[in-house]
Amino acid sequence: MTVSPSRSRLGGSLLALWPLFCGAFLPSSALAAPRVPTHVACVGDSITYGYLASNQATKSYPAVLQGLFGASVQVKNFGHNSATMLSAPYGDMPYLGFSEYTAATSFVSGASTSAVVDVVIMLGTNDSKPQNWTPSGKPKNDQQFLKDYRAMVEHFAELAPKPQVFLALPLSTGNNPCCSIDGTVIHDQIVPLIKQVAAEKGLPLIDLNTPTANHPQYFSDGVHPTDEGYALVATLMHDGLLVELGSGAAGGNGGVGGASDAGAGNAGSGSSGGSTGSGGGAGAGAGGGGSAGSTALGGAGGAGANSGAGAAGSLPAAGAASAGMGGIAAAGSPASSAQPQASGCAFAHRGREPRALFLFGLLGLAGFAARRRRSRA
Repeated sequence: MTVSPSRSRLGGSLLALWPLFCGAFLPSSALAAPRVPTHVACVGDSITYGYLASNQATKSYPAVLQGLFGASVQVKNFGHNSATMLSAPYGDMPYLGFSEYTAATSFVSGASTSAVVDVVIMLGTNDSKPQNWTPSGKPKNDQQFLKDYRAMVEHFAELAPKPQVFLALPLSTGNNPCCSIDGTVIHDQIVPLIKQVAAEKGLPLIDLNTPTANHPQYFSDGVHPTDEGYALVATLMHDGLLVELGSGAAGGNGGVGGASDAGAGNAGSGSSGGSTGSGGGAGAGAGGGGSAGSTALGGAGGAGANSGAGAAGSLPAAGAASAGMGGIAAAGSPASSAQPQASGCAFAHRGREPRALFLFGLLGLAGFAARRRRSRA
């Protein structure tokens, strides 16, 4: 079969334009590599410390997170048992008063100017105790919690080299939580306040509350995780720290066991509700309200689904990012799935189109049409 020169030129021109055409319709997140830290400071309470893990040195979430990142990243555990975000005299064990707070500060300040530093703050669980949250005969400490949370964020954000601060929503609770911890207060009052701080400061959120809700198997005493629970926390943290920071809205929360949890986004906060399931089947997650003109990936736009990894309710193996967990909420920044998108032009996964590439592709098509007209003349 003989191919005419005109058809050959047509095929060659279309092949030359194909990468531009694909680039115009690929989500912007596919065009940039995720930000990878070199230093991670894990600030928190006993859940950060690794209390009740079979081996605190190797099974705490920071230790597992270190394994997920590898030797090129320094992950340090600055958790202190029973610590509160509430300062004295409002909290009975203020994190500000412990050596871990000072050590975390020194760790960040001691990094080189070329370092990529992350600070993960996960506090609020112990603040839910009645003596801290609703002390007898005194006003509720919700507004003091906001004040103290803002102050801690500002403290770390102002250090040099300037770190990226991540706010982690505290875990849910299992059956019969110990230590006077109130899971309802955490979910209904503390979590919304942390989201408020994230929206005010434009900081990314890592949701550990939704994925652990209604999963008592992840808790040894209703509050502190089992080794399996700590591994889940580390995986969610790992995925959350690899989001592509920038403008846009957040994706949904990472769910577990195929559970979906649709919710309306916070107008103006840059975050969106909804969650995608992981660990079972396909967990559909509605993108929620979100902010006007924003893009949500992993619970995208209207509704999206990430396929779960493993059997329903199973935990992804430590050291491997699991499908369906990529929708980590990040106020003011887009969420990025830990799983690579399929290659080629995936119209079903379109995000915000890079307009310059799109226009460039149109110009290329116009030039091709002009050449065709000249060849016919």
